[in-house]
Amino acid sequence: GGQKQRVAIARALVKNPKIIMADEPTGALDSVTGRQVLQTLKKLSQNKLVIVVSHDREFAEQYADRIIELADGSVIRDVTRVGDALPEAEAPVYEGDAVVLPKDYVLTDEDKQTICQYIQRMIDCGQAPKIALGGTSSERIGFKPTDTAAIKNLQDGYKLIKSRLPMKYAFKMGASGLKHKKFRLIMTILLSCIAFVLFGLADTFASYDYITTSVSSLTDPASQIGYVAFEKSYGFQYDNDNQTYWQGNQAFTDEDLQYIKSETGLTVYPVLTESWKYEYGINLSFGENLGTINYDNPYSNPFTSFSGLVEANSTLLSDMNAQLIAGKLPQKSNEIAVSTLALSTFEKYGYRESYEQEVLTIRSSEDLIGKELRFGSSRYTICGIVDPGIDMSRYASLDEALDDNAELSDQLIYMALSTEKNYAVNYSLLGLGIVSEGAFNRIVTESSGLFDFEITTGEYYFYKNYEYDGTSLDSVADQNIVWLDGKKRDALAENEIVMSASSYMNAIFQTGSAPDELNFDWLYQKDGNYQAITNLNLTLTYWPNSNTPIMIGPDGMMNESSEPQSVSVKIVGILPDNYEISYVFSDALLQKLSRNATPTIYQTLSAMPKDTSEVERLVRLSAQENAGSFYDPYDYGREFTSYRFDLQNPVSFELRNLHEIFLTLRVVFMWIGIAFVVFASLLFSNFIATSISYKKREIGILRAIGSRSNDVFRIFFAESFIIAMINFILSLTGVIVICAIINGVVRNEVGLLLTILNVGLRQVGLLFGICLIVAAAASFLPVRKIAAKRPIDAIRDR
Repeated sequence: GGQKQRVAIARALVKNPKIIMADEPTGALDSVTGRQVLQTLKKLSQNKLVIVVSHDREFAEQYADRIIELADGSVIRDVTRVGDALPEAEAPVYEGDAVVLPKDYVLTDEDKQTICQYIQRMIDCGQAPKIALGGTSSERIGFKPTDTAAIKNLQDGYKLIKSRLPMKYAFKMGASGLKHKKFRLIMTILLSCIAFVLFGLADTFASYDYITTSVSSLTDPASQIGYVAFEKSYGFQYDNDNQTYWQGNQAFTDEDLQYIKSETGLTVYPVLTESWKYEYGINLSFGENLGTINYDNPYSNPFTSFSGLVEANSTLLSDMNAQLIAGKLPQKSNEIAVSTLALSTFEKYGYRESYEQEVLTIRSSEDLIGKELRFGSSRYTICGIVDPGIDMSRYASLDEALDDNAELSDQLIYMALSTEKNYAVNYSLLGLGIVSEGAFNRIVTESSGLFDFEITTGEYYFYKNYEYDGTSLDSVADQNIVWLDGKKRDALAENEIVMSASSYMNAIFQTGSAPDELNFDWLYQKDGNYQAITNLNLTLTYWPNSNTPIMIGPDGMMNESSEPQSVSVKIVGILPDNYEISYVFSDALLQKLSRNATPTIYQTLSAMPKDTSEVERLVRLSAQENAGSFYDPYDYGREFTSYRFDLQNPVSFELRNLHEIFLTLRVVFMWIGIAFVVFASLLFSNFIATSISYKKREIGILRAIGSRSNDVFRIFFAESFIIAMINFILSLTGVIVICAIINGVVRNEVGLLLTILNVGLRQVGLLFGICLIVAAAASFLPVRKIAAKRPIDAIRDR
């Protein structure tokens, strides 16, 4: 019983409570131990409230600060200490008629003899002697009735505090448990980590998202995507088919361009491109100016045609992070700046003015400056070389023809790399020619075809329009024109025109006054005779809004539905007879004759933002489908129901082609991830549950000294939590490292510019959450079962 009493007292004190309520704490103890307990309680009462229920008046008067005495359930006495007890003597004390003996004092023979003598003296003096034990007399202690009115009532102001084990101590005790069964602990962590890593990898692929993959791939420095190219697509659906099909290469409206600019914050540069959708044809091939070309390698055709043209301005190069490495940007309408890709092409194949000319060797950018490029009937002078800052070494292997016996996988990679190169070239400054500001309107004017027109001398007509048979002065080299008045012109007046030699001779014949010797040889040799036959009264009549040129006699109408317009013109120059163009018009006259003088834009160019959030904005814009209802002008039976702005670059091209495959694999990897996480959870929880079952005695002892079930759970959860966090950190590190390795293999070995596996908050949250939940569940269930037993049964493993 005494041992139980000691344990109960120790259990109460070890929890460091604010209030200690002791019912007969010394009842089953010997006097020495009882005094030790009361002395301990007395010390604790300095900072805590100690309430003791006892029948021992002596101890009460010695140690209590306040005594409430009960009899038959009623308070009969309530006193509070006002003074300290007199010091207890170490030997008998003789006070007046009393002899006070210290408690537990053993009288010696000498004490007995002295007391007897003292008593005898008192009797002899006629006094009644008294003998008392020290500390038993309330007269030695100062008490007075308790003033209960002065006690502050805290009945409504206090808050009960539940007993609980501080988490700091729980973790300390839990960590100490890791010292046991180290090998089993290491193996469990190792196996769990492997399973969790596999789960993380599977979930990373299962969480594939087009937006996330696009952003991470575009922002990866290895992708070298420093530009943003948009094209517009229209969506349509077939009957009884819920799938949307997309038809690209559609024209941008001004509202589209403004919308892209406002949504992305980018500076949008329109690109004038060749397209089958055009209502006009623009030839951007400069292959005629290249030397001997080897076409043996079908996947590495030389760069012989610009994918489009962009107008230069003061911010183009800085916005696109490009550099002008030679010459200048174009300022005249017949000037053009080309990329380093064009330069390298000419360095490889040489340069020639035409097929009949000798091939010249190009060794540097300076050798190419000033050379002329021919685009059909148009001619441009190279005035500058621009470096777009795009590394093309990735495509160096395409320069060598693929072996006919190459593996199918190598052929597929070769073809994919070739297509990727085309996207890198066609949608960046690498494949664009840079022309002067305002050049688009002139180019479209020349290329869009002219209204039906005829030129007459009096009552005779001698020319009918063949749609693409007119151009501006800027597009014709000066040395090709013979000026009739001998005065070279930089521009034509509104009514001035230049004719081909054959058209000019035709005009002379129509006057009926042509010299007998008139022929081409005479025409070119007799420059002085031009003056004599230049005063022809020519009238140019054209039919606005005419769709097709119609040839009728001089008294007929070209198009009854279109009102003809007439203007007097004057011949001021002659072109060679073999020249591709029959007429050169002034800019003002060419504008009147053009069917479509407004450029139609099918592509835009901008610089790639550096901030990831801005990249995500433009990717989301490209994936956004906008509602619209209109009919295909080339297929009136098909109705478009939506449109979107497609990003065009190697990354977007590859991802669009693989998107459906990734969506299918995502479902497969989701189930694989679930299997791995179930296995890892079972392995981890089994270790924790087994570890706890081995510690039944510890749980029993903790319960025996007064720990609650929650306290025991805290201890073992702390141990499980530490293991779980080790698992989490190692697993997350493994997932990140392996994902980086796989992404590197995909880029370097497979050749895709995609960052497929992206470790994000989802994987971090899932790994942390699963580890935490497993640790909590695996700790709670066995601890609850063991803690529900009687402490003695848990200690004895019953």
